[in-house]
Amino acid sequence: MEEVTINISRHQLSAFELLFKSHYAALCTFAYDFVNRHDLAEEIVQDTFMKIWERYGELNIQVSEKAYLYRAVQNNCLNFIKRNREKVQYGSEQMEQLESRIALLTLGEAPSPVEQLVRAELEMITEKAVSRLPQQCQDIFRLSRFEQLSYPEISRHLGISINTVKTQMTRALQKLRDELLPLLK
Repeated sequence: MEEVTINISRHQLSAFELLFKSHYAALCTFAYDFVNRHDLAEEIVQDTFMKIWERYGELNIQVSEKAYLYRAVQNNCLNFIKRNREKVQYGSEQMEQLESRIALLTLGEAPSPVEQLVRAELEMITEKAVSRLPQQCQDIFRLSRFEQLSYPEISRHLGISINTVKTQMTRALQKLRDELLPLLK
């Protein structure tokens, strides 16, 4: 078996280690602002450093190292968000389908006893699922879906950023989809 040697100077390793140690925590905080999950933020930052390490000898950074690192982490966060947008879209469509089924049961002539029972059961199951969400997710979901408030209105009403509203709605829809999707099938 052929032995593989990696040609890394002690200077390069020390410089990279210093770069990592001096910026890692701040970059994780920065990434968290995009993805709102600590474990995911850390994973993105670590992945960014791995990509940099793989090309460390080839890099010719024209801006400060700090600016380069923040831009790289930002790009990786945005790429992650883009890749997962379809999953979120799918979850949102499933919630709209469930809401439509409930709404259809409430339209038209007086519902039959069976329709009333199905509607009541769907509402009860949905309410239980919503009540299991974290409190902020619940509040945002209820304001959006039941009070018909827009994200900027929810942001002002709760005194939080629009990005927080979006993130919490995404989480709420994901959790509700996971819990309620089997009922739709």
